[in-house]
Amino acid sequence: MPFSSASLRPGGGPSSELRAERHPKERRKPNSHGSVSGLVRRRFTPLISAASLAALAGLGVVHTVGLEPVGRSGSSNAVAEGDAFADALEDSVIFQSGDIGCRTSRNSPRQEALEDYLRQAVLGAGLRLVEHAYTVESVSGRNFIGVLPGRGPGAILVGAHFDSLGKSPCANASASAVAALEGVAGELRGKAFERTVLFAFFDNGERPNHGKPMAGAAAWLEDFSSEERQAELLPNGGELELALLLSSFGSWSDLEGSHRVNFPWSLAVPDVADWVAIHGGVGDRRATADLLASWGRQTDLPARGFALPSWAPGVPIADEAPFRAASIPALVISDTGGQRMPEIRTAGDIPQVLNFRAMAERVRALAGVVAEQASR
Repeated sequence: MPFSSASLRPGGGPSSELRAERHPKERRKPNSHGSVSGLVRRRFTPLISAASLAALAGLGVVHTVGLEPVGRSGSSNAVAEGDAFADALEDSVIFQSGDIGCRTSRNSPRQEALEDYLRQAVLGAGLRLVEHAYTVESVSGRNFIGVLPGRGPGAILVGAHFDSLGKSPCANASASAVAALEGVAGELRGKAFERTVLFAFFDNGERPNHGKPMAGAAAWLEDFSSEERQAELLPNGGELELALLLSSFGSWSDLEGSHRVNFPWSLAVPDVADWVAIHGGVGDRRATADLLASWGRQTDLPARGFALPSWAPGVPIADEAPFRAASIPALVISDTGGQRMPEIRTAGDIPQVLNFRAMAERVRALAGVVAEQASR
């Protein structure tokens, strides 16, 4: 009933009927605080319920795609200041992102220097070098494969792409991955395992070629499918049974809030950027769990595994797509990229913001994982 002069009593106050109509809560519950609280509860109950359901659904998603983590936060192998291995990783990243700079086959003014560097990285680790030059849809590239021969049949591949995006120095993406791959190869120098290990430095892995036939990984895998190439790389026969693709690998921190992630991952993923991420495809859950367990046997450093499609939010850019298309288990190993380093693939992606001592700890652990996988 609208307010009007007709509703006034001769004495000037509102009628009892009007008081009851305008203040129903006061008539039923004299406690004004209780009334407001009850009104708020009724008004926001649907929102609270929806948020609770969303949280439960988010936890369900994380539980479905996530695996039991290994290691423990805060653990460290205590790399000493001035450690030669950490220094070598830093020198590699500085050379790639600083001395070389833009790293694409078509645009780099120092492409020859980069290719010479990659050749020396392969040969310096005592590996047999196999180069693969290709052209797909007018895009040219050159891949560098280091072969560590096995005693028996079969092979695993550990790879990273070495090109950069635009004008970004791309120190973390992808120079840190290349340096990590160099480090693993160096740690396994002179050793022999049951399966052959292929160390692959791929061209054209960044946008706009990422995930397309002109990407180095896709072009190499197409070439590798020939009997002639398999005989050259796998003299003992067998097949390529596992691909481990490194993405950004240099951003590490033990500070709270250093890892930032959106819902629903924020419900189950720690906010400390000290853990290694292992991303497998939906069909690679068993391989992901196996690699995660292998990591746990090598080190106390924390790692987490997820079984997700490549297009899912949070999965770092790597070269897994052609391998999964060929039904080869392909796992992306990274520092989670942009979830802990917003500057990645921008002008701020520089060596000075990376943690090479922490990186050295994890590269050594990764070398142990690769050795265990190759020993089977």
